[in-house]
Amino acid sequence: MYHGVMSTNRASTSAMVWAVPEQVEMLAGVLSAGGIEVLGAGSPIAAQSGAVAQGFGCGVQDDLRHMLSSESPDLVLLASPGGFGTSDLEGDLGALQQAHSRDVAVATMEPIPGEATVISGTGWTDAIHTGAFGEFVRVVPMVRRGRLVDELMATLETFGVIRSMSLSLCAPKAFGSLGARVFEAMDLVRTLVGVPEIIDASYQGGASASVNGLHQLPGQSLRGLHGIMAAHLRMTDGRGVLVQVSDQVGRSGLMMTLLGDEGEIRVRDGGFVRLDQSGDEIDSYSMEMQAGADPSSMRLTEQLIQLCSGVGPVRSPVDHASVLAMGHTALLSARTGQGETPETIRRLLMEV
Repeated sequence: MYHGVMSTNRASTSAMVWAVPEQVEMLAGVLSAGGIEVLGAGSPIAAQSGAVAQGFGCGVQDDLRHMLSSESPDLVLLASPGGFGTSDLEGDLGALQQAHSRDVAVATMEPIPGEATVISGTGWTDAIHTGAFGEFVRVVPMVRRGRLVDELMATLETFGVIRSMSLSLCAPKAFGSLGARVFEAMDLVRTLVGVPEIIDASYQGGASASVNGLHQLPGQSLRGLHGIMAAHLRMTDGRGVLVQVSDQVGRSGLMMTLLGDEGEIRVRDGGFVRLDQSGDEIDSYSMEMQAGADPSSMRLTEQLIQLCSGVGPVRSPVDHASVLAMGHTALLSARTGQGETPETIRRLLMEV
């Protein structure tokens, strides 16, 4: 059963949704809680568009590019983009630009583009380089764009240098693929610690992905990736970050520990505690958590409301070039079995 958040009683905002049937229950709860009415819906799997629309009680949409370029809801939510942003790159970018020109907010629950290296020399590179891409589409939900990290950033002003960081970030498949969690985690790492020099990652696709005892390696796209990934990220100055992400869980969970010269900060979904070198608590923050609500549902509702209304804290945009490079470096490392450098992929990504 979906456990969402309570309705905000906002005036209705209109949306169109592109999703798969397994996401409908969760999304219906999130959108209802945000006062967002679904006018049309479809699926990247054409035969499932009717079922998705029926789940929302709305009309059927069978053409995502038409939805973006011609329809005028307040929001288009790409919960499951399918092949969007992977094949006809210029056509898909044009659809995002047309939506933006009509003041239609676009949110995606999967990284777009899904495969960073294929966009070299396209209009996507220019849009990412100039920062315009962040205006065309917003990735949701993102831990960094929530109240918890806002408060954490405030206490970090007096914490000093983060010497070491560990991060575990997991969510059910309804909130996006493993690639979505990789993107979300790398965005948070880049913000708190920076872009690493080397990423050494491993990947497990789950028991069903093993063939004759050999585990399956990830492909070259963050899109459609499922399983568990663990990675060690090493900075140029020797600092390290441990990252663990998964879409193989029944409930979202965030666990993070930051170590510094003056003590440590322990972060969970509901808040954080800061301890000095003696282990004494010197600062803390607690968020109000609705009983039974999935933390990712709460973040998704809040971020969609802010995106549609234009009201909310001013936060730095996603550094798409760096975050995509970090995510794809993790994929590459899991395939090669050795540490890889994000800078190599970032340069390739930004070639005009």
